[in-house]
Amino acid sequence: MMKFNDRVIGILAILGGIAIISGTFGFREAPGQQFGSGFFPRIVGAAAMLAGLVQVLAARDRGPWIRIAPELRSRDAFLKLGVLAAVVFWLLTVQMLGFLLTTTLVALALSVAMGARPLPATGVAAGLSALLWLVFGMVLRVPLPRGLIEGLMSWT
Repeated sequence: MMKFNDRVIGILAILGGIAIISGTFGFREAPGQQFGSGFFPRIVGAAAMLAGLVQVLAARDRGPWIRIAPELRSRDAFLKLGVLAAVVFWLLTVQMLGFLLTTTLVALALSVAMGARPLPATGVAAGLSALLWLVFGMVLRVPLPRGLIEGLMSWT
């Protein structure tokens, strides 16, 4: 298990409150209304900042900021982190590379990380991506991001 020092949680709450408040500056004011659309989010942001400040000031733990248990230093923990990294990679690159290529790369990387041989894993990853694209993109008409491969297919 990973344990964060109370100060880390407090600092994250303060930063979250700042982000909430800064996000409200672009909100429009409603004509004829006493409170604008940013009023209540600013209250929530200020409350988060206040709670974070109290958390930082009241923290008694003087130890390290983050403690990582030995169980998280194993291969299983590495694989769990790899899944999270794969999801983040997919979200960051799918608009540029397209659904088919990005999904194939992610499925291939996860399969190889789990111990599959690269050549069969490539075929399975490509087939899985094509099947998902066919079901969601063609049959269910879900708009999937187009990329390099989808641009070559004129019938999509």
